Amino acid sequence: MEKFKVPLIDLKREYTFLKREIKKQIDDCLKMHHWILGEKTEELEKKMARYLGANFAIGVASGTDALILSLRALAIKIKKKEFFEKKDEIITTPLTFIATAEAIIRSGATPVFVDIDSETFNISPPAVEKAISKNTQGIVVVHLYGRACPMTSILKIARKYNLFVVEDCAQSFGAEFKGRKLGTWGDLGAFSFFPSKNLGAYGDAGMVTTNNLSLARLVTYLRNHGQKRRYEASYIGYNSRLDSLQAAILLAKLNYIDRFNGRRIKIAKKYTRSFLKIKNLVVPFLPKDDFEHIFHLYTLRVEGRRRDELVNYLRKKGIEARVYYPKLLSFMKRISSLAKVKNIENTLKIHKEIFSLPIHPFLEDVQVKYVVSKVEEFFR
Repeated sequence: MEKFKVPLIDLKREYTFLKREIKKQIDDCLKMHHWILGEKTEELEKKMARYLGANFAIGVASGTDALILSLRALAIKIKKKEFFEKKDEIITTPLTFIATAEAIIRSGATPVFVDIDSETFNISPPAVEKAISKNTQGIVVVHLYGRACPMTSILKIARKYNLFVVEDCAQSFGAEFKGRKLGTWGDLGAFSFFPSKNLGAYGDAGMVTTNNLSLARLVTYLRNHGQKRRYEASYIGYNSRLDSLQAAILLAKLNYIDRFNGRRIKIAKKYTRSFLKIKNLVVPFLPKDDFEHIFHLYTLRVEGRRRDELVNYLRKKGIEARVYYPKLLSFMKRISSLAKVKNIENTLKIHKEIFSLPIHPFLEDVQVKYVVSKVEEFFR
């Protein structure tokens, strides 16, 4: 079979497809000349809230900021202080991007890393409950790779021990659990619109969702230098305002998100059907409800210590396979020095075996077949 280049994402083809809608949205911005928290940001916040089924959606500068502002708002509401204390513990997963733990630390608290479920790669509810101490304040769940965490189990634990729940939805915009959109189950949801995400801006952008009015107000103050009113800082805040141009790009793309996610699911099913017959290759767990996994990444396990060999082989064939994430947060010296690590036996094993294949809405069937053929070729 002819050699192809198969990138993880193809933003050029996405732009070509959306060019007319994007141009219209940007032209509107140029006419309005309101660049920071303007009409486009307000329009996006309303449409996002409606799409997700949340009472409030607040545009911020990045997904990282969405997490930090969510946790700061909770500190103010729960502790009546602007920051958590170091003794305050927040449980999360070590298999995620740096921002998840970074936000916990920046909010003043201590991250507590617990084990993942070996089937879904998401945080394990039994591991969460086992890690709860008298200092535990809350849980940050990460819907990793676009797959929903078991939110009913998580919330049952949270209610039992009076803990808050923040959803890190950086990789899961549009995904659902039991027919309800992610980002609306916990106290707050934090979204990233980094360009490579399922719904991506053309730069950094993020959003916080909540059904709680007081938390929504606090996030709104914190994103704008802690100001309740102009030129009066009520809190130590941030310059974390979603600008109009990024909002315009996201408005152009929002109408297509379900279609694009549906295409990702279709490709994932094609991959899975082909890979099921390969020994030592463990395919992602596919839930019955399609949109419980919207495949930001298609992540497999390679048993028998051949993961790195396979990744290198595919990359030589023009396929941009990659390991997410090559280093656990619990192994990062600066993070681990400020965190606690519980038993993460599953995580340690799975981390050495997982890798991701290209998956995006503009991946052609011929490219999918090529990827499948090269994976099969390796195992032959």
